[in-house]
Amino acid sequence: MPAPIEPAPTPPARPLVPVMDAPDVATCPYCAMPLVPTPTRARSCPHCRRPIAVRRFEGRTVLLAEDAVAIFDAQRQLEEDEIRWTTERQQWLARSSTLGASPERRGRLAAAPISGEVVADSRALYMNAADASVRAARSDKRWKVVSRIRRAQAANLYEEAHRPVPPPDVVLELHREALLAELRGLQTTSKVAELASAGCCPACREDDGRSFMIATELREPRLPHATCPKGLCGCDWFLAKAPPPKRRRRKATPAG
Repeated sequence: MPAPIEPAPTPPARPLVPVMDAPDVATCPYCAMPLVPTPTRARSCPHCRRPIAVRRFEGRTVLLAEDAVAIFDAQRQLEEDEIRWTTERQQWLARSSTLGASPERRGRLAAAPISGEVVADSRALYMNAADASVRAARSDKRWKVVSRIRRAQAANLYEEAHRPVPPPDVVLELHREALLAELRGLQTTSKVAELASAGCCPACREDDGRSFMIATELREPRLPHATCPKGLCGCDWFLAKAPPPKRRRRKATPAG
C-alpha cells in the first residue's frame, strides 16, 4: 500500500504591501503631452502652443480646452443651482405646510426633479396659502393671526431679496399690513396705541414711547418708518399706558 502523500506545508503569511498609485500627471487637453509642473492659471501649452484654461473642482486642478470651458462652467453652475434650489424648495414647502397648503400638491412638488420652476411653484404655493389664511382670519377678525402671517411673509421675502436697504415695496406693504392688523386688534380694547421703538435710527427713537390715536394711524400709518436704515423697521404697537397729550389751541388775538 503506497504511503499517503503529505500536504505541502503552508507558506508563512507575508505582510501585505500597499501598492501606491502613481501620481496623476497633468496633460495638455489638446496634444496629451505631460505638463510639469501642473499649470495653476491659464497659459498656452509649451508643446502645441494652444490655449489652456484652468479650473478647480473638488480640490483638483482641471485643464480644459478653450471650447470646453463654457460647458464645464455651465455644469458646475447647474450643480450649485440644484443645491440652492433644493434648500429653497424645502423652505417654501415647510412654510406652506404651516398654513394648511394641500398635502397632495406639496408631495408632488417635493418629488419633482429639482429646477428653478419647481422652486417658483413651491414659493407660489406658500404665497397663495398665506393669502387664503389671511382672508379667512380677516373674516373672523383674528387680527393677531393676520399680523403673524404677514410679518412672516415680509421677513421671508426680505431674506429672499438678500435684505436690501431700502426693502422692496412688496416687503414694506406686507409688513405695514401686519402692523395695521396689530392696531385693529388693539382697537377692540382701546382707542390709543403706544409705539415701541427698536431704537435704530432718529425717526424710531423720536417716536419711542409715544401714544397715538389708533383711528389716525389706520388712516395714515407711520410704521414702518420709511427712513429706517435697518431696512425693515423693527418698531411695533402695544396698548398705550396713557392717552396722547392734547394739543393746546392758541387763543385768538382780540382785534385791537
